[in-house]
Amino acid sequence: KLLVKNKYYMMICGTYILQQLYGAMIGAGIYYMTWVLKNKNLFGQFAWAVNIPLIIALIFTPTLVGKWKGMYKLNLRGYVLAVIGRALVVVAGYMGSVPLMMAFTALAALGQGPWQGDMNAVIASCSEYTYLTQGKRIDGTMYSCTSLGVKIGGGLGTAVVGWMLEFSGYVGTNATQPQSALDMMQFMYLWLPLIFDVLIMFVLSRMNVEDANKKLKAEKGIAADEVTDASDIN
Repeated sequence: KLLVKNKYYMMICGTYILQQLYGAMIGAGIYYMTWVLKNKNLFGQFAWAVNIPLIIALIFTPTLVGKWKGMYKLNLRGYVLAVIGRALVVVAGYMGSVPLMMAFTALAALGQGPWQGDMNAVIASCSEYTYLTQGKRIDGTMYSCTSLGVKIGGGLGTAVVGWMLEFSGYVGTNATQPQSALDMMQFMYLWLPLIFDVLIMFVLSRMNVEDANKKLKAEKGIAADEVTDASDIN
């Protein structure tokens, strides 16, 4: 009941589910590489184009959080960059330019990195919001949004990939695939990741839990950087 009352918890759960759906579509890129780009070995190269920028972003996330005085602006601006990157991947995909697709994939991954690096800290702030509004500590349970989002999003994402391929007429044992299957692969790999990134960006634009906590602390006469305890709430 306390979890559901916390709107930020619901937002984080939703973001995790969208991330898993995004990951499922990126994973389905093996079909896109094999049948549309005609080179399944490109899948590994695109994986590097995602992972290397993510690692770089993770390294600089703590510094950027300090520079921008909080996680909200960093995460939101990061996903604005991610949306731009994925939109350009769509353009490059229809141009048929693999190098541009890789470059813009890397740009999108760079934008997604800060959220990957500070999401646990956001969950901690979300837990503090429950304590400030309800007077109860549920820190451990609050982190359930991680496993819940992964399980729901991962299971749903895997199922959706299978359903969409089957609906399009894809048959793995065939030497060629119908145009409907090729069009579906393009939609799955180019458009759906962009759509999921836009949705995540929208959720993150509403997830300013840090500011909400500061306002609640100010109302209760608590310093913004003070760790709350029972005496602050009573």
